[in-house]
Amino acid sequence: MNLAQSLIFITSTALLSGCIVVANPSHANYHSQQELSIDAQTLRALDVEAGAGSLVISGSDNATDITVVADIYTDRGHAENYRLELTDSGDSAFLVATINTSGFWQGDSPRIDIKVTMPSHLMLQVDDGSGPINISHIYGAVDVKDGSGELTINDIKNDLSVNDGSGSLTISEVIGNVSITDGSGEIVINEIDGNIDIDDGSGSIYVSAISGEARFEDGSGDLTVRKVDGVITIDDGSGDIDVEQAGGLKILESGSGGLRVKKVKGGFEIDQ
Repeated sequence: MNLAQSLIFITSTALLSGCIVVANPSHANYHSQQELSIDAQTLRALDVEAGAGSLVISGSDNATDITVVADIYTDRGHAENYRLELTDSGDSAFLVATINTSGFWQGDSPRIDIKVTMPSHLMLQVDDGSGPINISHIYGAVDVKDGSGELTINDIKNDLSVNDGSGSLTISEVIGNVSITDGSGEIVINEIDGNIDIDDGSGSIYVSAISGEARFEDGSGDLTVRKVDGVITIDDGSGDIDVEQAGGLKILESGSGGLRVKKVKGGFEIDQ
């Protein structure tokens, strides 16, 4: 190889090594629908693992099966790049609905929107990645772990446990105790026949009509509480505290922000 050829080879190598390859974006514009069902007459619980997409779970007093309607959105070149299964083992049913969202997407990314109808008496456990969730009319205990997205739960006739990463959280009409661990986002809770326990990172909290006791460990954001029959216990970082109509009030730490208290029947303690 002579000197000229060597220089050409070195220059070409340098140019290639500096190239930036831009991948063409994919489009999640391919839609398909699947329906699944399983006999639930001998089952006691449903376990749901979901990835990206909306999730609607409704209990039915008349249902004897668990039925699933899945709307799948991806690109045509990867139309089978997802997992959708409804199986049973022992006394539990297991629903898995996950889809690969890696890559470069223009517009909406891939998702599976799920609608589930289940017998109301079953217990429910949900582990969800992202997307809005709506759960209603369940008589069994409910346990929800959610990454991100709006979460709405109502008409639960048993204990409810929620571990939520981010996004708004709305809970109403629960007969049972409610336990919440929340990262960020607004929390609204109404009509709970039981105790509530909230450990919140940030975001406003509004709570009303609680028949039992209420405990709040709050990082930041305003806290508004109305009509709690039992004792309210508050450990607050920052934000206004507004309490009206309570069976008792104990503030372990009020942090920074305004404090308004009205119509507390029992003891009222503030530890600073």
